[in-house]
Amino acid sequence: MGLQANFNKAASTASQDVMIKTYRFPMLTLVVLLSLCSVSIAASQPASFEQWLKQYGAWDKLEKEYAAEQDKDTPEVILKRAEVYLNLNSPQKALELIEMTPAFADNATESQRLWYGGQAHRALGDLSKSVLWFSQAAEHISDSKDMQRRFESEPELETIWKDVWLKLYWAFGANHTMSRGAQKDALERINRIGLTVWGGQYWEKAGLTLGAGKTNAPTAKANTDEKGLPLQPFVSQQDREAIVKALALVSLEKFEQAHALAASISRPAVKFFWVSVIDFLATGQGPASLAPLAESNHLKALAFWQGNVLAPYSASRAGWLLGNPDSAPWTKFRNNILNMSVSDANKAIDNELGSMLISEQTAELLNNFKLALSLSNGDFIGSSTTWNKINKKHLPLALQLAGALLFKEDLNAILPDTASKAFAIYPVFTSLCGAAGEDRTSGDQADFWISAPKNSLKQLATLTYPMDKLLLLAHWQNAFSASPNRNLAKRAAYLFDDTSFGTSALLYLADQEVRAKRLQLGAFYLNKVKSDSLPIDQKTEWLDIKTRLELDSGRPAAALKTYGEMGALDTDIPVMTRLRMALLYQQNRNYEAAREQLLAMWKSRTGMTTALQAETLFWLGEGEQAMRNPDRALDYYLQLAWQYPQENIWALTAMYRASLIYEKRGKYETAKRLLGTVVKRADRKEQREAAQARIAAIDKKMGKETSKESTLVYPF
Repeated sequence: MGLQANFNKAASTASQDVMIKTYRFPMLTLVVLLSLCSVSIAASQPASFEQWLKQYGAWDKLEKEYAAEQDKDTPEVILKRAEVYLNLNSPQKALELIEMTPAFADNATESQRLWYGGQAHRALGDLSKSVLWFSQAAEHISDSKDMQRRFESEPELETIWKDVWLKLYWAFGANHTMSRGAQKDALERINRIGLTVWGGQYWEKAGLTLGAGKTNAPTAKANTDEKGLPLQPFVSQQDREAIVKALALVSLEKFEQAHALAASISRPAVKFFWVSVIDFLATGQGPASLAPLAESNHLKALAFWQGNVLAPYSASRAGWLLGNPDSAPWTKFRNNILNMSVSDANKAIDNELGSMLISEQTAELLNNFKLALSLSNGDFIGSSTTWNKINKKHLPLALQLAGALLFKEDLNAILPDTASKAFAIYPVFTSLCGAAGEDRTSGDQADFWISAPKNSLKQLATLTYPMDKLLLLAHWQNAFSASPNRNLAKRAAYLFDDTSFGTSALLYLADQEVRAKRLQLGAFYLNKVKSDSLPIDQKTEWLDIKTRLELDSGRPAAALKTYGEMGALDTDIPVMTRLRMALLYQQNRNYEAAREQLLAMWKSRTGMTTALQAETLFWLGEGEQAMRNPDRALDYYLQLAWQYPQENIWALTAMYRASLIYEKRGKYETAKRLLGTVVKRADRKEQREAAQARIAAIDKKMGKETSKESTLVYPF
C-alpha cells in the first residue's frame, strides 16, 4: 500500500472514531471537547504566515514576503529584512540595507539597526567594525539590564570585546594623527561598556592604562637599586652603539660587517637576538634554534622570534635598505663611495650635493647616504648634524631605528603620517628599541628582557601585564602548540595578524575548513593571508590548501596551475596532495607528470604508511599500463603483491591486473595462479566472482589440459 493510501486510511479511521464518539457523548460534551481541541490547535499555530515561516526557518520565502509588503520602508520592515539576510548568511546584503537606511528617530529601532550592523560586520570577519557598531548600539540603550541581556545573547562577545580593545589600544600607541582623539573616544566607550556589562579587574585595569597614556620616547627608569647602588643596564651603552652602527651597515647592505658588530655584543642573549635580526635582514630567515633565549627564560625576546614579528619583511627587506637595491647605477655609485676613505667619501657626497643639477629626490638620497656613512663609522657628532636637517620619515627603516636609538628620538617624528602604515611599523620598532635597552612603553608592559620561568607566563600575560603584546603572543602560542583549536586560532588570526603566528593561525583555520568541506569559509581564511610576503614554508602550506580547495570545488585546471607553483618552490610537498594531483594528472592522461609525482612519493616512502606505499605502487603500475609499458607495470604490480600482502585491497587488485597482462601474453598458468590467490583472499563476493570468471575464460582458451610437470619443449 502506498504512502497516500496509508494516509487516506488513517484519515478514514479517525473520521469513523469521531462519528462513534458523537453518538456516545451528549451534544454539550461534544461541543466542549471540540472547542478545547480548536483552542489547542490555535495555540500551537503561529498567528501569521510570516511567523509560521520563521518557525520553520524558511528565511528565503520570508524575505519575499517582507519585500512584497506595501510599507517596506518602515523601520519595522527594514529591520525584519535585515534579520532575514543575516539568517540567510548574506551579511553583505544586510549591511547594504542597514547602511543605506538613515538613522531611526526611535532609540529602540535605531539600537536594533546598529546591532544588526555589528552582526553583519562580524559575519564578514571585521571584528573591529563589529565592536564599534555594537558600542554605538549601546549608546541607544538606557536600561543597563536590557543592555546586559543584549550583549550576553551574542556568543563569545566578551572575548571579542577584549581582543578588539587590545588591538585598538596597540594601534592607538602608534597613532599621532588627527584621528587620535576619535580613537581614544572609541577606546573609552568600549572600556565603559566592558565595565558595565561584564565588569571585573581586566576592564578596571584597561581604563587605568588608557588614562595613564603612552609615550613613544624612551622611558626614564630608576638607575639605582633599593640600597641606592647604581644599576647595571641590561644593554650597555657600548653595546647599543654597536647596534646602531650595525643597523647603519645594514642600510648599506654591508651585512657581513653588521653581523660582526652584532657578534661583539657582550651579553649572550642580547648578542644572539641582534645577530638573528641582522641575519634576518640579510636573508629573510629567522634563527634555526631559539635555545639561547629559551634557556635564559627571556620570554618576550623568545616570543619575538617564535611569533616572528618581522614576518611582514620575509619576502622583501627593501624598505630597510638605502636606495633601490635593484638599481645598477645606484649600486655602482654606493660601492664607489664605500671604497673611499671616510673623508674622501664625505667630500664626494658634498660635491654631488653642491651641484645645481641634481633633483630634490637625489639630494635626499645623498643626505641619507651621508647619515648612514657617519653612523656606520661611529661619527655620532657629525651624524647628529645630518640627522637634524633631513626628513626622518623618508629614511629607510634601518636608519630610522638607528637614529631613534642614538638620538633618543620620539617615534612619532619617524613613523609615517598614514595611521595604517605607522601601526604596521610601530610594534616592530617598539620591540627592537626594547631589545636595544630602550623601553618605549609605559608601565602597562613588561621590560623586553624580562626573565621568568615559563610556568609563570600565563599569570604575567593575563594578570600582571594583560596589555603586553609579546607576552600575550607567547602565552597563546604555547597554548596553541599544546592544543590547537579553532577558537584560539580565530583570536590569534585577528589579534596577531602582523606576525607569522597569526598567519599560522589563519592557515590552520583554512586547512580545517577545507578538510571539513566548508569551502566558502576555507576560501575566506585563505584570502586573508598575505601570500606575497610569506616565507617558503608557509607559502607551501598556503598553496597546498589552495590546491585542495580548488580540487574540492571542481576546478581541476586551477588546481593544476596552483600545484605547479608549489612545485616551483622546490620544497617538500604534502604526500596526500601529491597523490591527489598524480591521480588528477592520470585522469587528464598526463601520465608522465603523474609518474613524476608518484616516484617522488616513493622516494620518500619511509614516512608513509604501508597502505599508502602499496597504493603508490599500484598507481605507478596503472600509469605504466596506460602508457603501454606492460613490463614496467608488471614490475610495480608484482612488487606490490609480494611486498605488501597485508594491504589486501591493493595487493589483490594488483594481482588481478598482473593476471590480465599475463593472460594477454599467453602465460595462462601464471595468470591462473594469480587469479587463484585473488579467489582465496578476496573479501568481497564481486572480486571472487570476477576472478573466477577470468579463470573460466582462460580455461576455454587453453583447451585440453596440458601437463604441469614441465614447460620445456624439444622441437626436434
